[in-house]
Amino acid sequence: MKDNQPASNIVSPTLILAGKQDSDCILIQKCKLLAVSGPFQGQEFVMDRDYFSIGNDPHSDLVIEDSTISRRHCEIQLISEGYVIRDLESTNGTFVQGVKIKEAFLDEGTEFQIGKTRLVFCPMQESLEWTLSRNEFFGSMLGKSTSTRRVFHLAETYSPTDANILIEGETGTGKEILAEEIHKHSLRKNKPFIVIDCAALAKDLIQSELFGHTKGAFTGANTERIGAFEHANGGTVFLDEIGELATELQPKLLRVIEKRQIKRVGSNQIRDIDVRIICATNRKLEGEVNDGRFREDLFYRLSVVRMELPPLRQRKEDIGMLAMRFIENLHGKDMMDRIVDWDNTIEAFNQHDWPGNVRELRNLMELASFKKTGPVDLSTFLYMGRAKTANKDSLTKFSADRPFKEAKNELISEFETKYIKELLKKNDGNISPAARNAGIERAYLQRLIKKHD
Repeated sequence: MKDNQPASNIVSPTLILAGKQDSDCILIQKCKLLAVSGPFQGQEFVMDRDYFSIGNDPHSDLVIEDSTISRRHCEIQLISEGYVIRDLESTNGTFVQGVKIKEAFLDEGTEFQIGKTRLVFCPMQESLEWTLSRNEFFGSMLGKSTSTRRVFHLAETYSPTDANILIEGETGTGKEILAEEIHKHSLRKNKPFIVIDCAALAKDLIQSELFGHTKGAFTGANTERIGAFEHANGGTVFLDEIGELATELQPKLLRVIEKRQIKRVGSNQIRDIDVRIICATNRKLEGEVNDGRFREDLFYRLSVVRMELPPLRQRKEDIGMLAMRFIENLHGKDMMDRIVDWDNTIEAFNQHDWPGNVRELRNLMELASFKKTGPVDLSTFLYMGRAKTANKDSLTKFSADRPFKEAKNELISEFETKYIKELLKKNDGNISPAARNAGIERAYLQRLIKKHD
């Protein structure tokens, strides 16, 4: 287990005890932490919620006053596969079994250390009920996996409320779709749903986008403008990539949440507003808080309810129903009659890591539209783009004397190996810029590196 190794590469412990007969919840073994060194040596701490935070921040679930521990140092999250510990970009790191990690599964007796404190993860005889939705859909969203139905349950529970919601998840998991469905299932459904992408707006314009401006407030302000919060009055504002919000605007957003009032740029007039705020991010905001890039008080106000959309590689039970829905929506139900060997196609899809998540799956289904006639083998579309980049020599060495699947897998493996070597060489072995330049998630690149040794 190496630094920054994702938990998805580690076999998870068996902590799911049983499902209830009505299938709307599962029983999960309750767990506790035993301190074996540090200021709380000998004490036990029971984890009784989905998220359990540890740090020297007074708001943490376990507060440890230690200068070597960050304010929000690490968290333990209950997911469908078990308990995962994540380092929150702490200054001195989190160590599991003596190895510095980014995230890892916790099993019975697993020891981890933060600062001067060592803790042991201990399952208990008691169990927790983890409620799931009875439905395999939430509006336009589909999924039958445990992790997806857990998100649906939270969405069904909190949509009718006015609670601020923070949606976390990788790029392409459907955070904006979930936010819009929450709005549609709320009491504000007949009012506006306004989307603001904090990462796409110029820093000198975002204040005007959010709060509006008066005529002549700045160069180019030739007319008066209503901002997103005013426009959404009575409805919902969705702030996408909230982690990108400029630090100078964060206190202004905090005041909007607390006072329910805004002032347009260039005006002293206070305007009352009534909006619900839903935010999304593909990063852990706790790490941004630790580094001083995101206000702690704003984080708490935005994350009254937290929902984490799992990546597609962790919810592969959903792939078949999602693929079928995309095919029918894009090409009509008759298209399914042209699909060759659906079961083998889904098996091939299940072996793919889906770095682009649900968005990548949908794009692949859209590719099928280019084949206007005849049978369609969707599995061939999976690696079409990559195969085109392989050089001619590597393609010609495969003959039809071998099984198709065997030859295809070897070609893919050779392409991945050559591509990764060249990618790392061009980026001096630095994984973060390599992943950005390749347009893939850092964790996915790390899995490919490990896969090909």
